[in-house]
Order: sequence, then structure tokens, then C-alpha cells
Amino acid sequence: MAALASWSKRQPKPGHDAAGFDAALTAALLHYASDLRNGREKPREVYRDVNLPPPDFDPAAALSAALKQDGLADFIGDLAPVHPGYRYLVQALARYRAIAAQGGWPEVPGGKAFAFDGSDKRLAILARRLAFEDSVLAADPTPAPEAIHDALLRFERRNGLPRDDKAGEDVLKMLNTPAEYRVQQIIANMERWRWMPRVLETRYVEVDVPDQSVSYIDSGSALIYSHAVIGMPSTPTPILRTTVQAVIANPLWHVPDDIAARKLLPHLRHEADYLLARNMVLAGGPANDPHGTKIDWRHVRATTLRYQIEQSPGPDNVLGTILFEMPNDFDVYLHDTPEKNLFTLDTRERSNGCVRVEKIAGLASLALTDGKDDADNDLADAVASGATQRIALDNPLAVYMLYWTAIAEPDGTVHFRPDRYGRDRRLIEKLQAGAGA
Repeated sequence: MAALASWSKRQPKPGHDAAGFDAALTAALLHYASDLRNGREKPREVYRDVNLPPPDFDPAAALSAALKQDGLADFIGDLAPVHPGYRYLVQALARYRAIAAQGGWPEVPGGKAFAFDGSDKRLAILARRLAFEDSVLAADPTPAPEAIHDALLRFERRNGLPRDDKAGEDVLKMLNTPAEYRVQQIIANMERWRWMPRVLETRYVEVDVPDQSVSYIDSGSALIYSHAVIGMPSTPTPILRTTVQAVIANPLWHVPDDIAARKLLPHLRHEADYLLARNMVLAGGPANDPHGTKIDWRHVRATTLRYQIEQSPGPDNVLGTILFEMPNDFDVYLHDTPEKNLFTLDTRERSNGCVRVEKIAGLASLALTDGKDDADNDLADAVASGATQRIALDNPLAVYMLYWTAIAEPDGTVHFRPDRYGRDRRLIEKLQAGAGA
């Protein structure tokens, strides 16, 4: 927008370089239109593990059509994403820029745990910091310790933090993130919104990776919100759009070669019956040794692992009892898990990229019934049978795995999440480098 504004102020003299000025102004407008509609950066030039639908907006063709219809104002006004999540971030950006321009908020001292009995002199600083993002506290010129404590709990809920009355390390880190960085984080999330399709499906599943959650969205409302286990920083859950074709009851786990080499082979070298104990077999392996107990694994290298390892359905199957069949280039899926205890953890970065869903049965039922029913007898019967069964969806269901670290409400309130994989940092660097080019 700055480039467009600078060009518009340069009025050429009559008859002097008017054509050149017009061409430059048009080029600036096209550049601005592309940046605002399609994004300033190409997703795959920022992240290797991203696969979203390519943009279908041609700024030159759209501008030409607008000029023919005398609709330039509408053309410019319609460029920005129409998603509420983007629109709310626009409002929030103005507010956080104003905070940063005024010097930001104070840094909250660490040290011993906060005391909310009136004896802790740091409460005044904590109250000042919280008031920047808490309208209730900001309206109270002399808040009591109890009011500051309540505002701290609201801050924690807003930012996906576990309740911590003491303002521990994770809370202090969020409190002391500079306002200027929050500005850049909001800008990064706005850029990722520009990569999204202009119109989303009426029904879809959204995996919010930083929030470690999965939601079933129908007409803009979440019918299910579930805790999820996401990829570790070394094996991150990608950013993508894919489609659920079927639900698999009691799935067979075909262990990916890289996981077999990294995680199974070291155990096999020390435990000959490792596969047998975990209900795993060698697909196409020796007929008289399906579990590989007679193979000398000490001489097998990761690069010469000859067999596909499979885990049969059962209580220890890492996929649990339900898997969503959703083909994608990264071989990541939504599925169940036998390790239900993981859903109680505050940080659930435990997978190799797939997403384990706490409410997988309810999510599968909604997928199979187009959101019209909260239970599905066919699915329950299939799971109870213990046999692997594929239940096709009548209507394929879109799945978006996304990375939102700043989520704004209509009033401009922003919920921030940790930058678990450093995606904000990389995108901010790209955007700032591009702005300086």
C-alpha cells in the first residue's frame, strides 16, 4: 500500500512522462492487489511442509474487468480476505501498533512467586501490564489484589496457558513478549490468512496446530472442539488442505520406513521378539518367521531394511481404533491413540506429524453423517468387530491443518499461542526482507 500511495502523490506535469507515470501506477496497483489477495510471500518459499490450494486470482484480469465496468473502487475494496479471522486481526493490528508506538508495556519482574495478599510490590507492575489487554482491569484505576489475580487468570485462558496463580516461567514469557513482536506476529498470521482459499467449505475440519486442537466446523460454528496431540518440533505437523475420503475402523498401521529405521530398528537390535510383543509383522517377510525373531538385526542397516513392518489392529495399535483416510503428500492423518493420558498434558507435541484426536469417535460420526448426527451405529459396530473396515463418506470432508498463533475476536481482543515450530519467526524474517527490498 505504501508503494501505491507514494506513486499516487507524484503528479506528472501535463504532457511530461504521463504514459510512464500511468504504467508505473498501474504496476504498483497490480503489485498491491496481488499482495493483498494472494499474499506477499509464496507459501512454499517460506515453508517446505506446506500444501494449500494455489491462488486463483489474476490481478491483471480482475483490474481490466473492473475498469471496463467503472468498478475500480469495488476492485480495491474487495481485495482483502473476507474471513472474519482476518478482519478481526486488521482491527487488532491497529491497536497493537498504537501500543508499540507508545513504548509498549512494562516488563514484569520474575523471581519468587507472586503474592496476592497486598504485600507484593510487583503487583502494580503486573496490573499495568495486564491492563493493556484487559478492558476490565483497565477500567479500574486502583485494582485490588483479587482483581489483578482474576485478570491474570483471564490472561492465561486467553493465551492457552494452564492456570498458574504464581505467574511462572511460561506465563512470564508471554507477559514479557514485546508489543512490537506481537505486531509482527499479527502481520504474519494475516499473511497466512491470505494463503487460504477465498471461500471455505460449509463443513470442514480445522486442526489448529499451535492450539493443539481439532474442531469440526459447520456453517461457521464448531460442533466439536477436541484436544489433540501434534507433531514434535523435529517432525512438525504440516500446513495443508486435504480431504477425508473414508473412516477406517481398527486400522492396520503400515509403519513408515523412516520411523521403522529411526525408532524400531534400534530396539530390534537388542530385542529379537520386539515385533512379536507389539503385534507387529514383517509384510512379505520369511514365511516361517513373520515377526523377524530369527533375523540378526545387528547387521541390518537403516538403508537396507528390506521389509515393510505392519502393526495389526489391537489395543496397542498406535493408530487406535479409528483413522481418517485423507491422502496427502506428507502422509499425515487424523487418528485415535491408545495413549489417552497424552490428552491431559499441557504440551502435546508427541507425534511424528500425524494428529491424534481425543474426541475421534464423535468427529468420525459427524464426518460420516454430514454433521447431522452425533452418533453413528455403523461406526460403533465396525469398531466393536475388531476387524479392519473402511467406511466411505457419502460426501468428502475438507481438512485444514493450520498454524494460527494470533486469533482475534470481534472486539479486537487477541488470543496468542506459542510459535511451536518457529514458523512465525521465519515468515516475519521473509516479510521484513521483502519490505526492505
